[in-house]
Amino acid sequence: IVTDNIAEHFEKFIDLYTSNIKETGVWISGFYGSGKSYFGKMLGYLLENPTINGTPARDRFKPRLSGVKGEELLKNEIGKLEGHNTLLVMLDVAKQSGKHGLHYMLFRNFLRSLGFLDNLYGIFEFELSLDGELDEFKDRVKKNEGKEWSEIKKHSMKVPAAVGRALTDWKYTEDEYNKTREFLEDEIESFSPSRLKEKLKLYLDKFPDTKIVFIFDEASEAIAQDKIKLDDLEGVSEALTSISQKVWTVAIAQEKLDDVINNSNVSKKNLTKVTDRFKTKIPLESTEVDKIIRSRLLQKKEDAMSELEKYYNKNVGLVSENTNLESTFPTKTEDVEEFKTYYPFHRYQFDLLQNFLFQSKTLTSTQVAARGMIITTFDVLRKQLKDTDLFNFATSYHLTTEAQPNPDAALVNKYDNASKILHNGGSEIDGKKLLKAIHFIGESERVKATASNITKMYLSDIGQYHDVKPQIDEALTLLKDQKILIENNHVYKITSDLETKLLKELNELPVELH
Repeated sequence: IVTDNIAEHFEKFIDLYTSNIKETGVWISGFYGSGKSYFGKMLGYLLENPTINGTPARDRFKPRLSGVKGEELLKNEIGKLEGHNTLLVMLDVAKQSGKHGLHYMLFRNFLRSLGFLDNLYGIFEFELSLDGELDEFKDRVKKNEGKEWSEIKKHSMKVPAAVGRALTDWKYTEDEYNKTREFLEDEIESFSPSRLKEKLKLYLDKFPDTKIVFIFDEASEAIAQDKIKLDDLEGVSEALTSISQKVWTVAIAQEKLDDVINNSNVSKKNLTKVTDRFKTKIPLESTEVDKIIRSRLLQKKEDAMSELEKYYNKNVGLVSENTNLESTFPTKTEDVEEFKTYYPFHRYQFDLLQNFLFQSKTLTSTQVAARGMIITTFDVLRKQLKDTDLFNFATSYHLTTEAQPNPDAALVNKYDNASKILHNGGSEIDGKKLLKAIHFIGESERVKATASNITKMYLSDIGQYHDVKPQIDEALTLLKDQKILIENNHVYKITSDLETKLLKELNELPVELH
């Protein structure tokens, strides 16, 4: 889906791309699930305009603009792209090997985008293509091997011998070929930003009407994982300055560039070339996610909307009371339109979910647990609520389950212990679900984990509050007694392993009687 703001960002980028701007770096930022990767992918399709199922990508994209603010203006901007030939290089830098630095990573993917191998034999292909000798090379390979080069390339063990036989029959003696191969191996080991510039310039000299666009996703994550260094980004930025109008670098990241720089240990003075390179900033905000969730995932048929309206009008007090939480922001469902739009969720859950994803990210980044607003919403609908009854709602434990599918071992242990304790204590409350609800409240930080709030956020059937609240109270007491929870001023918190140990030690201290 294309929202008004996303359309505006597309228009802004295309206007810059078709201008004579020298600062050709773009930094696209947005939190988990904001649609930044999708935006980058669609941007790539618009620039390269590949044919998909017989239709050019731009023609497939235009119908999506129906009803968008400034529709005709954006269509005109897209039309300007017809005069620009683009070679697109897309990569997820967090999933790439950073062994030889960002500059070689970009070059490897550049080779791949040209249809070449992404190793030293791909460099042979690249050089032969620049000299206009690639077709002859392919003919010689077929003559020698009895197979097309495209087939041999699929079998990495066959490539070295096939390349060697073709080139030593033709361009090199065997000794010259071996020395050339050693030279290329050394070149890869010492590949530098200036070498990247030289290689790209060779290509652009041969194809002067082409622009090269690198779109690399997960940039801030790759920097955090030390896959690439900010120094590398600076080096690439500086090297590409002289050919900047021909080479675009589009970085997609969870964090804004300024935040990435501020979180680094590199001298800020040395990073001015990075900020100079990425002059264009495109932040994708949560309003985009909200609109995508409402219009794509929560869209309902007219008869369903009518049923929800009847339910709300009959139970307006119940809905208001159960969504009125003790919190730092308004949570109460205010009107029937809000209720119908967000059902089977409550609107406040999305504010909390955004916070939960950010807080959980630091705990579970290696397990890739927090997967974003859109995917979490989709998975709750698809997995948790698939067979639920009408007028039941998503709960905090549903959100926790899908937003953090791989919690750390200590938390899993707490869930399991809570389940056993409540089961053995004869409670009708599900210990794992209860603890997940409390975990969601605690991580999202904007709602107090009081017994009342916990009950409201635990319930799928909001009509059961007064029946379930006493059971929740008893369950909280049981878990507190077993050191799974701590209570302070009627607010509950899951204990850490250290807190559990300290509480047990305090409990075992002898009490002196006087």
